[in-house]
Amino acid sequence: MERLKVISLFCGCGGTDLGIEGGFSFLGKEYPRHPTELTYANDFDSQAAGIFDANFGIRCSVRDIRKVSANTIPDHDILTGGFPCQSFSIVAQNPPRLGCKDAKGQLFFEMCRILKQKKPRVFVAENVKGILSANSGESFPLIIAAFEKCGYIVSWHLLNAADYGVPQRRERVFIVGIRKDIGKKFIPPPPTHSLSGDLVTSQWVALKKCLEPHESVPDKYYFSDKACHGMLKANPKMNKGRAQDEDKACNTVGAHLAKVSLNSTDPVLKVNGRYRRFTPREVARIQSFPDTFKLTGSEAAQYRALGNAIPPVLMWHVVRQLQCVLTGKVTDDTRTIKEKRSHNMARISSKRTVIENVLGAGLKKSGLKNQRNVKSITGKPDFIFKQERIAIFCDSEFWHGEHCSDTVDRIKTNRNFWKEKIQRNILRDREVTKELKGEGWIVMRFWEKDIKERLDKVLLKINKALEDRRQRINDL
Repeated sequence: MERLKVISLFCGCGGTDLGIEGGFSFLGKEYPRHPTELTYANDFDSQAAGIFDANFGIRCSVRDIRKVSANTIPDHDILTGGFPCQSFSIVAQNPPRLGCKDAKGQLFFEMCRILKQKKPRVFVAENVKGILSANSGESFPLIIAAFEKCGYIVSWHLLNAADYGVPQRRERVFIVGIRKDIGKKFIPPPPTHSLSGDLVTSQWVALKKCLEPHESVPDKYYFSDKACHGMLKANPKMNKGRAQDEDKACNTVGAHLAKVSLNSTDPVLKVNGRYRRFTPREVARIQSFPDTFKLTGSEAAQYRALGNAIPPVLMWHVVRQLQCVLTGKVTDDTRTIKEKRSHNMARISSKRTVIENVLGAGLKKSGLKNQRNVKSITGKPDFIFKQERIAIFCDSEFWHGEHCSDTVDRIKTNRNFWKEKIQRNILRDREVTKELKGEGWIVMRFWEKDIKERLDKVLLKINKALEDRRQRINDL
């Protein structure tokens, strides 16, 4: 497969680039390598560039991008850039956020300059959620218009990293453009996770999966008890550093964790009554960097670089989706929620389900000869004993409505759709049972949990029904 050449501007420590390359593991999940090749990277922060150099096969060019000629940048297929966000961040106070009125806020024009000259197939730009409202909402439309003038079909999407397996609630704006002659528009990747999880998505990844054993964390990461006591005494209503719930996804980590205080808005931990900040490695995990990712330089530089990074796992999903949009190929992790639902339902076959196989093996071992999935019989029973006219159905609790109200209450996405679907199944089961009984059949239905956990009792019921039926036939 053709490798897509990638240029990375404002690369920082390389979160974007790790996600673009893929080929890493995070919290036990593999993120396969993409058909990409990183050919040039640029950033003005030499310390962040040092971390980048320790982890990638090329060295970061540490230069002011405004002084880099587009002629010196290799031809490429994808241009990426998380242009500086300080001018747009809602937490910016000193100096206040100036949006496009600030010199840093105008650095996206450097991406536009390179796009116009190099004309890559695709670009991906990223920034904070605050970019949408900077300058009373006036900046963002100007940014989109500038990218469109470069000759691209542009779309923007607000994505939450937690929705893609990153253990952090981190909302970021992605601006994606596909060259107009290609004639395609980017569609965002479907979420793989949600707050509580449902039939299509997993539950948000908990912070505790990122943490070191508390007893192994050096004391230097804990706040002084004396300082905490004094600050809380002076201001009992203090924020207390947003102590995190370890069973939930973490709040957004920023670039100032080296200077975090009890009164800051940055996330911290409360352990056995004591407050502490995260270690750099914990921050890396919260940002979805694998433990194989090397951290170099001072801890202050590590905190800053990691806090400014794009989570690699989030970027991996964006690139995966982008690849599918360009090629027209759809994989299971790039389907929309609706497509996933249809795909999952289509895979639920009326033949050879797990519980059927379990019951089938039990019947065979008991010497009870039967027929399976006879389509000519009303309702297509899973097993029939034709001579005795006994029809057996193996019903899953979810699809066939066992404790229906409780099941529906657990569904978080498209609840009405599933409620109606399950209710239709219940009505259909009743109609099938009624019709079969009218045709002289004995109908036996067994729940999945009974087949899996109490198979011996299920087999006894079937055997007794067969014996009773045979006795009645003989009496006739």
